[in-house]
Amino acid sequence: MRLAFVSPLPPAPTGIADYAAELVALLAPAHAIEVFHAQAAIDTRRLPKGVVAHPAAELVARHRARPYDVTVYQMGNGRDHAFAYDLLARVPGLLVLHDLVLFHSRAAAFLDSELVRAWRANPASTAARDAARPALDAWRAELLYSYPAEGERLYEAQLGTVGELLPYAYPLVRIPIEASRAVAVHSAFVAEAVKAEVPGAAVVQVPMPASAVAVAPTAVRALRERLGIAADDIVVGAFGLMTREKRIRSIARAVARAAARDPRLRLLLVGPVPERAALDSELDALGTAPRTIVTGRVPFEDLPLYIEAADLVAHLRYPTGRETSAALLRVLAQGRPTLVSDLAHQADLPEHAVRRIDLAVEEQELPHALLELAASPEERRILGAAAAAHVRAAHGPAVVRSAWESALAITRERPDPTPRDWPAHWLRQP
Repeated sequence: MRLAFVSPLPPAPTGIADYAAELVALLAPAHAIEVFHAQAAIDTRRLPKGVVAHPAAELVARHRARPYDVTVYQMGNGRDHAFAYDLLARVPGLLVLHDLVLFHSRAAAFLDSELVRAWRANPASTAARDAARPALDAWRAELLYSYPAEGERLYEAQLGTVGELLPYAYPLVRIPIEASRAVAVHSAFVAEAVKAEVPGAAVVQVPMPASAVAVAPTAVRALRERLGIAADDIVVGAFGLMTREKRIRSIARAVARAAARDPRLRLLLVGPVPERAALDSELDALGTAPRTIVTGRVPFEDLPLYIEAADLVAHLRYPTGRETSAALLRVLAQGRPTLVSDLAHQADLPEHAVRRIDLAVEEQELPHALLELAASPEERRILGAAAAAHVRAAHGPAVVRSAWESALAITRERPDPTPRDWPAHWLRQP
Protein backbone atom coordinates (compact mmCIF):
# COMPACT_ATOMS: atom_id res chain seq x y z
CA MET A 1 0.00 0.00 0.00
CA ARG A 2 0.87 3.64 -0.36
CA LEU A 3 0.66 5.13 3.13
CA ALA A 4 0.76 8.61 4.64
CA PHE A 5 1.79 8.85 8.30
CA VAL A 6 0.78 12.05 10.09
CA SER A 7 2.64 12.29 13.38
CA PRO A 8 5.21 14.06 15.49
CA LEU A 9 8.62 12.61 14.70
CA PRO A 10 11.95 12.48 16.53
CA PRO A 11 13.32 14.61 18.10
CA ALA A 12 9.89 15.90 19.21
CA PRO A 13 9.72 15.49 23.03
CA THR A 14 6.92 12.95 23.02
CA GLY A 15 7.04 9.17 23.21
CA ILE A 16 4.63 9.01 20.28
CA ALA A 17 7.33 10.45 18.02
CA ASP A 18 9.61 7.54 18.92
CA TYR A 19 6.70 5.11 18.49
CA ALA A 20 5.97 6.50 15.04
CA ALA A 21 9.58 6.07 13.92
CA GLU A 22 9.68 2.47 15.16
CA LEU A 23 6.36 1.61 13.53
CA VAL A 24 7.33 3.16 10.18
CA ALA A 25 10.55 1.13 10.24
CA LEU A 26 8.54 -2.03 10.90
CA LEU A 27 6.08 -1.43 8.05
CA ALA A 28 8.37 0.19 5.47
CA PRO A 29 9.61 -3.06 3.88
CA ALA A 30 6.07 -3.89 2.71
CA HIS A 31 4.71 -0.41 1.94
CA ALA A 32 5.58 2.89 0.31
CA ILE A 33 5.44 5.35 3.20
CA GLU A 34 5.56 9.14 3.35
CA VAL A 35 5.51 10.95 6.69
CA PHE A 36 3.96 14.33 7.40
CA HIS A 37 4.95 16.54 10.33
CA ALA A 38 4.78 20.13 11.61
CA GLN A 39 8.29 20.49 13.03
CA ALA A 40 11.16 22.80 12.20
CA ALA A 41 13.42 19.77 11.86
CA ILE A 42 13.27 15.98 12.15
CA ASP A 43 15.91 13.35 12.80
CA THR A 44 15.99 11.62 9.42
CA ARG A 45 18.41 9.03 10.81
CA ARG A 46 15.46 7.49 12.67
CA LEU A 47 13.53 6.93 9.44
CA PRO A 48 14.14 3.99 7.09
CA LYS A 49 15.80 4.60 3.75
CA GLY A 50 13.22 5.55 1.14
CA VAL A 51 10.72 7.08 3.57
CA VAL A 52 10.20 10.70 2.54
CA ALA A 53 9.16 13.44 4.97
CA HIS A 54 6.92 16.38 4.05
CA PRO A 55 5.40 19.36 5.87
CA ALA A 56 1.88 18.49 7.00
CA ALA A 57 0.52 21.43 5.02
CA GLU A 58 1.29 19.47 1.82
CA LEU A 59 -0.85 16.43 2.67
CA VAL A 60 -4.11 17.56 1.07
CA ALA A 61 -2.51 18.57 -2.22
CA ARG A 62 -0.40 15.42 -2.43
CA HIS A 63 -3.42 13.25 -1.65
CA ARG A 64 -5.49 15.06 -4.29
CA ALA A 65 -2.76 14.59 -6.90
CA ARG A 66 -2.19 10.92 -6.08
CA PRO A 67 -4.42 9.47 -3.35
CA TYR A 68 -2.87 7.44 -0.56
CA ASP A 69 -4.40 4.05 0.18
CA VAL A 70 -4.47 4.86 3.91
CA THR A 71 -3.56 7.94 5.90
CA VAL A 72 -2.56 7.15 9.48
CA TYR A 73 -2.93 9.77 12.21
CA GLN A 74 -0.98 9.26 15.44
CA MET A 75 -3.00 11.21 18.01
CA GLY A 76 -2.18 11.92 21.64
CA ASN A 77 -3.18 14.39 24.34
CA GLY A 78 -0.36 16.83 23.70
CA ARG A 79 0.26 19.98 21.71
CA ASP A 80 2.62 18.21 19.33
CA HIS A 81 -0.51 16.72 17.72
CA ALA A 82 -2.48 19.94 17.29
CA PHE A 83 -1.63 20.25 13.59
CA ALA A 84 -3.43 16.99 12.77
CA TYR A 85 -6.88 18.34 13.62
CA ASP A 86 -7.01 20.43 10.43
CA LEU A 87 -6.33 17.31 8.37
CA LEU A 88 -8.43 14.56 9.99
CA ALA A 89 -11.69 15.31 8.18
CA ARG A 90 -10.05 16.52 4.94
CA VAL A 91 -8.12 13.27 4.34
CA PRO A 92 -9.96 10.66 6.45
CA GLY A 93 -8.00 7.63 7.46
CA LEU A 94 -6.94 5.50 10.42
CA LEU A 95 -6.98 7.43 13.70
CA VAL A 96 -4.57 5.91 16.23
CA LEU A 97 -5.62 6.96 19.73
CA HIS A 98 -2.67 6.84 22.11
CA ASP A 99 -4.81 8.55 24.76
CA LEU A 100 -8.55 8.22 25.16
CA VAL A 101 -8.63 11.73 26.63
CA LEU A 102 -7.79 14.54 24.18
CA PHE A 103 -9.46 17.32 26.16
CA HIS A 104 -6.31 19.04 27.42
CA SER A 105 -4.55 19.39 24.08
CA ARG A 106 -7.69 20.45 22.25
CA ALA A 107 -8.53 23.05 24.90
CA ALA A 108 -5.03 24.50 24.59
CA ALA A 109 -5.53 25.04 20.85
CA PHE A 110 -8.28 27.54 21.65
CA LEU A 111 -7.69 28.82 25.18
CA ASP A 112 -3.93 29.16 24.89
CA SER A 113 -4.08 31.03 21.59
CA GLU A 114 -2.42 34.44 21.51
CA LEU A 115 -5.66 36.43 21.40
CA VAL A 116 -7.31 34.48 24.22
CA ARG A 117 -4.22 34.82 26.41
CA ALA A 118 -4.20 38.56 25.75
CA TRP A 119 -7.84 38.84 26.87
CA ARG A 120 -7.31 36.69 29.97
CA ALA A 121 -4.39 38.92 30.93
CA ASN A 122 -6.68 41.95 30.60
CA PRO A 123 -10.27 40.69 31.12
CA ALA A 124 -11.68 44.21 31.51
CA SER A 125 -10.74 45.09 27.93
CA THR A 126 -13.73 44.96 25.58
CA ALA A 127 -11.42 45.08 22.57
CA ALA A 128 -9.39 42.13 23.82
CA ARG A 129 -12.59 40.19 24.51
CA ASP A 130 -13.91 40.90 21.01
CA ALA A 131 -10.61 39.81 19.45
CA ALA A 132 -10.71 36.57 21.43
CA ARG A 133 -14.36 35.88 20.63
CA PRO A 134 -13.85 33.70 17.48
CA ALA A 135 -11.58 31.29 19.34
CA LEU A 136 -13.86 31.23 22.39
CA ASP A 137 -16.95 30.63 20.25
CA ALA A 138 -15.23 27.81 18.37
CA TRP A 139 -14.27 26.15 21.66
CA ARG A 140 -17.83 26.45 22.97
CA ALA A 141 -19.19 24.99 19.72
CA GLU A 142 -16.88 21.98 19.95
CA LEU A 143 -17.89 21.29 23.54
CA LEU A 144 -21.60 21.64 22.77
CA TYR A 145 -21.36 19.28 19.80
CA SER A 146 -19.61 16.57 21.81
CA TYR A 147 -21.53 17.11 25.05
CA PRO A 148 -24.89 18.79 24.31
CA ALA A 149 -26.14 18.57 27.89
CA GLU A 150 -22.94 19.60 29.66
CA GLY A 151 -21.10 21.68 27.05
CA GLU A 152 -22.13 25.12 28.27
CA ARG A 153 -21.19 24.33 31.86
CA LEU A 154 -17.90 22.81 30.71
CA TYR A 155 -17.14 25.97 28.76
CA GLU A 156 -17.78 28.21 31.75
CA ALA A 157 -15.85 25.93 34.10
CA GLN A 158 -12.84 25.82 31.79
CA LEU A 159 -12.72 29.61 31.59
CA GLY A 160 -13.05 29.91 35.35
CA THR A 161 -11.42 27.93 38.12
CA VAL A 162 -11.51 24.30 37.04
CA GLY A 163 -10.45 21.28 39.05
CA GLU A 164 -7.63 19.20 37.61
CA LEU A 165 -9.79 16.08 37.31
CA LEU A 166 -12.71 17.57 35.37
CA PRO A 167 -11.19 17.32 31.86
CA TYR A 168 -10.42 13.63 32.37
CA ALA A 169 -14.17 12.93 32.59
CA TYR A 170 -14.77 14.39 29.10
CA PRO A 171 -12.42 12.77 26.56
CA LEU A 172 -13.49 15.03 23.64
CA VAL A 173 -12.81 12.35 21.03
CA ARG A 174 -16.21 12.26 19.32
CA ILE A 175 -15.41 14.39 16.26
CA PRO A 176 -11.99 12.82 15.54
CA ILE A 177 -13.62 9.37 15.66
CA GLU A 178 -16.55 10.42 13.46
CA ALA A 179 -14.14 11.98 10.95
CA SER A 180 -12.10 8.77 10.54
CA ARG A 181 -12.60 5.63 8.49
CA ALA A 182 -11.42 3.51 11.41
CA VAL A 183 -9.84 3.87 14.85
CA ALA A 184 -6.88 1.91 16.21
CA VAL A 185 -6.34 1.59 19.96
CA HIS A 186 -3.85 -0.22 22.18
CA SER A 187 -6.09 -1.72 24.88
CA ALA A 188 -9.41 -3.52 25.16
CA PHE A 189 -10.62 -0.90 27.63
CA VAL A 190 -10.14 1.96 25.18
CA ALA A 191 -11.68 -0.10 22.36
CA GLU A 192 -14.91 -0.42 24.36
CA ALA A 193 -14.81 3.25 25.32
CA VAL A 194 -14.54 4.32 21.68
CA LYS A 195 -17.47 2.11 20.68
CA ALA A 196 -19.53 3.61 23.48
CA GLU A 197 -18.60 7.16 22.46
CA VAL A 198 -19.47 6.65 18.77
CA PRO A 199 -21.65 3.56 18.21
CA GLY A 200 -20.88 1.95 14.88
CA ALA A 201 -17.27 3.14 14.76
CA ALA A 202 -14.84 0.63 13.26
CA VAL A 203 -12.35 -0.10 16.05
CA VAL A 204 -9.27 -2.31 15.83
CA GLN A 205 -6.84 -3.13 18.62
CA VAL A 206 -3.16 -3.12 17.73
CA PRO A 207 -0.13 -3.69 19.99
CA MET A 208 2.61 -1.14 20.36
CA PRO A 209 5.99 -2.29 19.06
CA ALA A 210 8.45 -2.96 21.87
CA SER A 211 11.58 -5.06 21.87
CA ALA A 212 14.48 -5.57 24.24
CA VAL A 213 17.81 -4.02 23.31
CA ALA A 214 20.95 -5.94 24.19
CA VAL A 215 22.93 -4.07 26.84
CA ALA A 216 26.36 -5.19 28.05
CA PRO A 217 26.58 -5.67 31.84
CA THR A 218 29.92 -3.85 31.77
CA ALA A 219 28.21 -0.81 30.25
CA VAL A 220 25.55 -0.88 32.99
CA ARG A 221 28.20 -1.04 35.70
CA ALA A 222 30.12 1.82 34.09
CA LEU A 223 26.99 3.98 33.93
CA ARG A 224 26.12 3.29 37.56
CA GLU A 225 29.65 4.24 38.58
CA ARG A 226 29.46 7.42 36.51
CA LEU A 227 26.18 8.32 38.21
CA GLY A 228 27.69 7.71 41.65
CA ILE A 229 25.67 4.55 42.35
CA ALA A 230 27.38 1.98 44.58
CA ALA A 231 27.45 -1.69 43.60
CA ASP A 232 25.07 -2.67 46.41
CA ASP A 233 22.68 0.27 46.00
CA ILE A 234 19.10 -0.62 45.03
CA VAL A 235 18.01 1.83 42.35
CA VAL A 236 14.33 2.68 41.86
CA GLY A 237 13.88 4.09 38.38
CA ALA A 238 11.16 6.24 36.80
CA PHE A 239 11.24 6.92 33.06
CA GLY A 240 9.50 9.25 30.64
CA LEU A 241 8.17 12.77 30.90
CA MET A 242 8.38 13.83 34.56
CA THR A 243 4.91 15.29 34.99
CA ARG A 244 2.77 15.37 38.13
CA GLU A 245 0.59 12.64 36.63
CA LYS A 246 3.58 10.28 36.79
CA ARG A 247 3.31 10.42 40.61
CA ILE A 248 6.96 11.40 40.99
CA ARG A 249 6.25 13.07 44.33
CA SER A 250 4.62 9.88 45.64
CA ILE A 251 7.52 7.77 44.40
CA ALA A 252 10.08 10.10 46.00
CA ARG A 253 8.17 10.09 49.29
CA ALA A 254 7.96 6.29 49.22
CA VAL A 255 11.71 6.01 48.57
CA ALA A 256 12.39 8.35 51.49
CA ARG A 257 10.17 6.32 53.83
CA ALA A 258 11.55 2.96 52.66
CA ALA A 259 15.15 4.20 52.89
CA ALA A 260 14.70 4.72 56.60
CA ARG A 261 14.66 0.91 56.83
CA ASP A 262 16.89 0.11 53.85
CA PRO A 263 19.44 2.89 53.21
CA ARG A 264 20.62 1.22 50.00
CA LEU A 265 17.63 2.68 48.13
CA ARG A 266 18.31 5.35 45.49
CA LEU A 267 15.98 7.13 43.04
CA LEU A 268 16.82 7.56 39.35
CA LEU A 269 14.63 9.91 37.28
CA VAL A 270 15.25 9.70 33.53
CA GLY A 271 13.30 11.89 31.14
CA PRO A 272 12.40 15.50 30.35
CA VAL A 273 11.51 17.61 33.40
CA PRO A 274 9.04 20.39 32.50
CA GLU A 275 9.33 22.09 35.92
CA ARG A 276 12.84 21.37 37.21
CA ALA A 277 12.81 24.00 39.96
CA ALA A 278 9.54 22.63 41.34
CA LEU A 279 10.87 19.06 41.22
CA ASP A 280 14.09 20.03 43.03
CA SER A 281 12.07 21.85 45.68
CA GLU A 282 9.87 18.80 46.26
CA LEU A 283 12.85 16.46 46.50
CA ASP A 284 14.46 18.79 49.04
CA ALA A 285 11.27 19.02 51.09
CA LEU A 286 10.89 15.25 51.16
CA GLY A 287 14.51 14.71 52.11
CA THR A 288 15.02 12.57 49.00
CA ALA A 289 17.33 14.92 47.12
CA PRO A 290 20.63 13.42 48.42
CA ARG A 291 19.67 9.96 47.17
CA THR A 292 18.11 11.08 43.85
CA ILE A 293 19.70 11.35 40.41
CA VAL A 294 17.85 13.46 37.82
CA THR A 295 19.29 12.98 34.34
CA GLY A 296 16.77 14.89 32.25
CA ARG A 297 16.22 13.67 28.71
CA VAL A 298 18.86 11.18 27.52
CA PRO A 299 19.60 10.14 23.91
CA PHE A 300 17.01 7.64 22.73
CA GLU A 301 19.65 5.06 21.88
CA ASP A 302 20.99 5.24 25.46
CA LEU A 303 17.61 4.71 27.11
CA PRO A 304 17.90 0.88 27.43
CA LEU A 305 21.20 1.34 29.25
CA TYR A 306 19.62 3.70 31.78
CA ILE A 307 16.66 1.35 32.20
CA GLU A 308 18.97 -1.54 33.05
CA ALA A 309 20.83 0.66 35.53
CA ALA A 310 17.66 0.48 37.66
CA ASP A 311 17.05 -2.54 39.86
CA LEU A 312 13.30 -1.95 39.80
CA VAL A 313 10.95 0.60 38.29
CA ALA A 314 7.97 2.55 39.59
CA HIS A 315 5.75 3.52 36.66
CA LEU A 316 2.67 5.09 38.22
CA ARG A 317 -0.07 7.25 36.73
CA TYR A 318 -2.92 9.36 38.09
CA PRO A 319 -4.94 11.05 36.84
CA THR A 320 -4.86 9.16 33.58
CA GLY A 321 -5.92 9.82 30.01
CA ARG A 322 -6.24 6.02 29.59
CA GLU A 323 -3.00 6.02 27.66
CA THR A 324 -0.86 3.04 26.73
CA SER A 325 2.66 3.96 27.76
CA ALA A 326 5.51 3.22 25.39
CA ALA A 327 7.90 4.07 28.23
CA LEU A 328 6.33 1.32 30.34
CA LEU A 329 6.63 -1.24 27.56
CA ARG A 330 10.31 -0.40 27.07
CA VAL A 331 10.92 -0.93 30.78
CA LEU A 332 9.13 -4.28 30.71
CA ALA A 333 10.95 -5.33 27.53
CA GLN A 334 14.29 -4.82 29.29
CA GLY A 335 13.14 -7.17 32.04
CA ARG A 336 12.82 -4.66 34.83
CA PRO A 337 10.54 -5.62 37.76
CA THR A 338 7.93 -2.88 37.65
CA LEU A 339 5.30 -1.36 39.92
CA VAL A 340 2.27 0.06 38.10
CA SER A 341 -0.92 1.82 39.18
CA ASP A 342 -3.87 -0.57 39.27
CA LEU A 343 -5.88 0.99 36.42
CA ALA A 344 -8.68 -0.57 34.37
CA HIS A 345 -7.11 0.20 30.99
CA GLN A 346 -3.98 -1.72 32.01
CA ALA A 347 -5.89 -4.94 32.59
CA ASP A 348 -4.16 -6.39 29.50
CA LEU A 349 -0.93 -6.61 31.49
CA PRO A 350 -0.67 -10.12 32.98
CA GLU A 351 -0.85 -10.28 36.76
CA HIS A 352 2.46 -12.12 36.99
CA ALA A 353 4.31 -9.58 34.78
CA VAL A 354 3.87 -6.48 36.94
CA ARG A 355 3.11 -5.61 40.54
CA ARG A 356 0.03 -3.42 40.89
CA ILE A 357 -0.34 -0.57 43.36
CA ASP A 358 -3.84 0.35 44.50
CA LEU A 359 -4.31 4.09 44.06
CA ALA A 360 -6.55 4.27 47.13
CA VAL A 361 -3.73 3.08 49.38
CA GLU A 362 -0.73 4.14 47.28
CA GLU A 363 0.99 5.85 50.21
CA GLN A 364 0.98 2.61 52.23
CA GLU A 365 1.50 0.04 49.46
CA LEU A 366 4.33 1.70 47.58
CA PRO A 367 6.98 1.85 50.34
CA HIS A 368 6.07 -1.71 51.35
CA ALA A 369 6.47 -2.95 47.77
CA LEU A 370 9.81 -1.17 47.39
CA LEU A 371 11.15 -2.79 50.55
CA GLU A 372 9.94 -6.25 49.55
CA LEU A 373 11.53 -6.08 46.11
CA ALA A 374 14.72 -4.49 47.44
CA ALA A 375 15.11 -7.37 49.89
CA SER A 376 14.53 -10.13 47.33
CA PRO A 377 16.78 -10.37 44.25
CA GLU A 378 14.97 -13.59 43.31
CA GLU A 379 11.56 -11.94 43.32
CA ARG A 380 12.96 -9.15 41.16
CA ARG A 381 14.41 -11.70 38.74
CA ILE A 382 11.13 -13.63 38.43
CA LEU A 383 9.03 -10.51 37.95
CA GLY A 384 11.44 -9.04 35.41
CA ALA A 385 11.64 -12.28 33.43
CA ALA A 386 7.83 -12.46 33.26
CA ALA A 387 7.68 -8.84 32.09
CA ALA A 388 10.18 -9.47 29.30
CA ALA A 389 8.38 -12.65 28.22
CA HIS A 390 5.06 -10.79 28.03
CA VAL A 391 6.50 -8.09 25.78
CA ARG A 392 8.15 -10.64 23.50
CA ALA A 393 4.85 -12.50 23.10
CA ALA A 394 2.44 -9.55 22.84
CA HIS A 395 4.54 -6.74 21.36
CA GLY A 396 7.17 -8.44 19.24
CA PRO A 397 7.73 -7.42 15.59
CA ALA A 398 5.77 -10.28 14.01
CA VAL A 399 2.72 -9.73 16.23
CA VAL A 400 2.75 -5.97 15.67
CA ARG A 401 3.23 -6.27 11.93
CA SER A 402 0.37 -8.75 11.58
CA ALA A 403 -2.06 -6.61 13.59
CA TRP A 404 -1.14 -3.49 11.69
CA GLU A 405 -1.51 -5.16 8.30
CA SER A 406 -5.03 -6.12 9.33
CA ALA A 407 -5.82 -2.61 10.56
CA LEU A 408 -4.54 -1.05 7.33
CA ALA A 409 -6.53 -3.49 5.20
CA ILE A 410 -9.73 -2.76 7.13
CA THR A 411 -9.19 0.98 6.80
CA ARG A 412 -8.44 0.83 3.07
CA GLU A 413 -11.70 -1.01 2.38
CA ARG A 414 -13.88 1.38 4.36
CA PRO A 415 -15.35 4.49 2.71
CA ASP A 416 -14.67 7.99 3.88
CA PRO A 417 -17.20 8.93 6.57
CA THR A 418 -20.06 11.23 5.69
CA PRO A 419 -19.44 14.68 7.19
CA ARG A 420 -21.79 15.46 10.04
CA ASP A 421 -23.03 18.71 11.47
CA TRP A 422 -19.66 19.49 13.00
CA PRO A 423 -18.79 23.01 14.16
CA ALA A 424 -17.89 25.36 11.32
CA HIS A 425 -14.18 25.52 12.20
CA TRP A 426 -13.75 21.84 11.35
CA LEU A 427 -12.31 21.69 7.83
CA ARG A 428 -14.04 19.25 5.46
CA GLN A 429 -12.80 17.32 2.45
CA PRO A 430 -11.76 19.61 -0.42
